[in-house]
Amino acid sequence: MTKAIAKLFLTAASVALCTSLQAQTTITITADRDATLYESNNGTLANGAGPSIFVGVTAQPGKRRALLHFDVAGQIPAGSRVLSVELDSFSAQSTAFLPIATYVHRVTQDWNEGSAFASGPGGAGTFAGNGSATWIHTSRGTPGATWNTPGGDFDPQPSFIFDLASVGPSTATVQPGMVNDVQSWLDNPTGNFGWILKTDEVMWPTARRMHSRESSLGSLPRITVTYLIPGQVGNYGTGWLVNGSPFQLDISGTADGNAPMPIVYNNAPSPLTVGANFISFGLDPVGPTLPFGDSVYLSLSGPVITGDVFTLVGGSGFSLFNIPSGFPGYLITLQAVAIDTNLLGFSLSNAGVLLTQ
Repeated sequence: MTKAIAKLFLTAASVALCTSLQAQTTITITADRDATLYESNNGTLANGAGPSIFVGVTAQPGKRRALLHFDVAGQIPAGSRVLSVELDSFSAQSTAFLPIATYVHRVTQDWNEGSAFASGPGGAGTFAGNGSATWIHTSRGTPGATWNTPGGDFDPQPSFIFDLASVGPSTATVQPGMVNDVQSWLDNPTGNFGWILKTDEVMWPTARRMHSRESSLGSLPRITVTYLIPGQVGNYGTGWLVNGSPFQLDISGTADGNAPMPIVYNNAPSPLTVGANFISFGLDPVGPTLPFGDSVYLSLSGPVITGDVFTLVGGSGFSLFNIPSGFPGYLITLQAVAIDTNLLGFSLSNAGVLLTQ
């Protein structure tokens, strides 16, 4: 570790005064483009403007893949750090009964939604006019606007996998690949070509009709993103239960190195015990789960540093965290551990997160 990085971890002394908490920001972004790729040898089928998109394999059989695009850079300030992402969708109809594993891949070539509107349920698609994304084309009628591989160009490794309901709502909860994709779209908007949703396309019939962004019935495809802007601090995750309540860490202040930031602990082991902060660069949005408790949110892929020991009295306590000036753009995660009487001998708090400015 360099001396510059090490200086970030000047730890602290106790304070009795806590400033107000600056929470992280959570925003919902509805898809601004979506379309279905209908398996077709000549690329004449499309449905970019209809109220439905499709994923899976029909009874014929025919493959269906859904394209989704979200304007991340237009909604989240540049320089922010994405902490978590969830994807919500709604299945309106399917001949299958059970949920199906759906693979979400990062698309690697731009595409056009088009104005093709399939009548009725839309499962068969309609004639693809100019400007439509099809199984063959990224924008039909535009010279050279074809996929390198029929069915779409995308990273062969899925960014994440989730169970898509046959009927009703589905939520793909936070996974590291989701966070990485959304962060890359924020940092490099010209490389944001969205996601493609597909099944393993082995079993059939498995096709789902899902609400598109044009649906009048609500439950549109959307992502919920939690992020920090530079200087912002907040909380992440849930602490282990101590006497029925989560062990809570709250950090407050501005992460700019101009003032110490108080850390307050509540619902900690009691009546009298000691604890310490563990600190890392980065955040594991899922975190490995330990027995008898919840997750460790520290980024274990990098260095983890132990802060000063603090005292907890009656389930409460506080400490201080200092950041020297001149080190912008670091995402720092803090998580407290306290000696406890459980089977592991300790309990973990939720995480405090901050993005230096």
